[in-house]
Amino acid sequence: MNWSAAPFLAFIFSVGAAWSQSQPEKPLPVDGRIEVDGSAIHLSLAHAMPPRVGNVAVKRRTLGETGGRTWEAIAPQLGPVLRFTDTNVRPGTAYEYQVLRTARDIVDVGYFTAGVEIPAVESRGTALVVVDDTLADDLSLRLDRFERDLIGDGWDVIRHRTARGSDGNFVESLEQAATLKSWIQEQYFSDPFARHALILVGHVPIALTGKARPDGHDPVPHASDLFYAEMDGTWRLVRNAEGKPLLGENRLPSDTIEMQVGRIDFKPVSTGDRDKELRLLRAYFDKNHHWRHGLLGDLRGGYAKTNHLLVERDGLRNIVGTEFLVEGGHHDAGEERPWLWGVDFGDHKVANYADYAMKATFVINFGSHKQKIQRFGNVLSATLAQPWHTVAAGWGGRPAWRLHAMALGGTIGESHMRTVNNGIASESYRESMDYFPTGHYLWRNPVWVNLLGDPTLRAFMLPPPSVLRADAEGEATRLSWSPSPARAVQSYVIYREDELGSGFEKLAEVSDGESYLDATPPEGARYMVRAYGLQQVHAGSFYTYSQGVFAERDAVPPVAPDIRLNARDGAMMLDFKPRDLEAATTEAFLHGPDQGDLQLVEGAWRYTPSEGATGEVVLPYTRSSRHGTAVGRYVITLGD
Repeated sequence: MNWSAAPFLAFIFSVGAAWSQSQPEKPLPVDGRIEVDGSAIHLSLAHAMPPRVGNVAVKRRTLGETGGRTWEAIAPQLGPVLRFTDTNVRPGTAYEYQVLRTARDIVDVGYFTAGVEIPAVESRGTALVVVDDTLADDLSLRLDRFERDLIGDGWDVIRHRTARGSDGNFVESLEQAATLKSWIQEQYFSDPFARHALILVGHVPIALTGKARPDGHDPVPHASDLFYAEMDGTWRLVRNAEGKPLLGENRLPSDTIEMQVGRIDFKPVSTGDRDKELRLLRAYFDKNHHWRHGLLGDLRGGYAKTNHLLVERDGLRNIVGTEFLVEGGHHDAGEERPWLWGVDFGDHKVANYADYAMKATFVINFGSHKQKIQRFGNVLSATLAQPWHTVAAGWGGRPAWRLHAMALGGTIGESHMRTVNNGIASESYRESMDYFPTGHYLWRNPVWVNLLGDPTLRAFMLPPPSVLRADAEGEATRLSWSPSPARAVQSYVIYREDELGSGFEKLAEVSDGESYLDATPPEGARYMVRAYGLQQVHAGSFYTYSQGVFAERDAVPPVAPDIRLNARDGAMMLDFKPRDLEAATTEAFLHGPDQGDLQLVEGAWRYTPSEGATGEVVLPYTRSSRHGTAVGRYVITLGD
């Protein structure tokens, strides 16, 4: 075997089962609020059980700092209190708090982050989009739009095609993974101080590593996309009982991953059906686009229902607030209405997910074998495949995910990184951990913590302007747009790209009106406009940019007309299907009907009304091209 393409691998011949030990700390629910002017942050332990016991100690740091030693004790001996107020704070800084409570039989820990007027992130870094070569051409329209969305979110994008993963051949699979990682390392080390995000699209090769049993079942190797995101460690190569090679790490060899990473892969739930796999991928990129553009609503609620995921539940207290966090699970409350977040054990039978309609945007699922994303019939893949809403999913509890960074505009990929990069194996537990507990058991830097979905997605999206046009006015170009519906918008920022691929540069900012005249545009210039505003959230407020929308001179944006139909005769086929490649236009429904059933049948949509239903059913849809996205409606009259 030739490993010259993968110098980061060292060869050994044995590996033991993963470590685990019961964790002494328990999760502590911490609530909080911040004064509107940022003058004080109030922390509350009103939901701690039992209340008013032991000593409460509070530590603080700036959100974004890492390492156990970065925590500063600001109130080490408070006694058995239920509240603490920090007045040594100022606007423009996001603060992260650790609250530790100790008594004779109690050690529990909780976290909260808060801040007001946190500065916006305009440029986010480099996004590496790695695409399964066998699917890339058929996904070209969605991938082009996804790349525009990433650029419009402040990312520089590098797209790369890779071989489809060869799961049945251990040697070939490892060689594929090694080759791909070498390419990723080249991109990373060309600019190691930039932020990076890695997005794996399709059945990108899977690296199996270690021999762990985080779900309590037999120790087995686990798929790990962290292999691609860890840049400077040495991964041991081992042989299993049959003499076949695999990676030998249960723990990250260098304690940290250096980039956000997520996988969008529906092979595990496609039963070998390529058309189904493509259909699920297209649907994913449609709902990803809809979420980014604020078309799925300004969601502020969450649900949770399991004692296995108490840390994740406490993170939702920070993101949505206790008053908007309800007791419920994926298959009851989670199907009633759209949610920002859902945390629950979830059904363990993948076949049942075809009949579910979970409406959480971000999801934590838990249960035996669900973390094994390489397995046929993987439940996390089925979770990501839920229609219309879910854009990211993870297996929680072991270890517990740290979600609270999303409370002030952080990405799901950053929360994933915080979960993975928790602790330093060579240092003492107490000194090295950023967060504890890590669930019922202590896990440091485990390899099986994968994120399914796009890691660059965030909560509280600011809707962008729409229908951007760039019309000639003599030698000048007049930009005009329809305003964002969000009250938080304070201005619109105009960018221009003078040559294709040269990058967008800020041209102007408009705080009054919905137009701008570019008096001296270069030939072939492209434009982008983003809304800018202050989002008010439970944890405070943060400035943010919307998704960018694009225009070229004299190009015509798409139009999505309202279409009225009558469903007196029962099931009906809708004249609704993706346009051909020449038209370069895609269409997608925003969500399913309140009454009846909407199914994709042989490439066309069929609507079946509920028996005896009357009134109207409204199905909003989008029509997208490189010149924008328009929203229209199917209005279906039921009954006589």
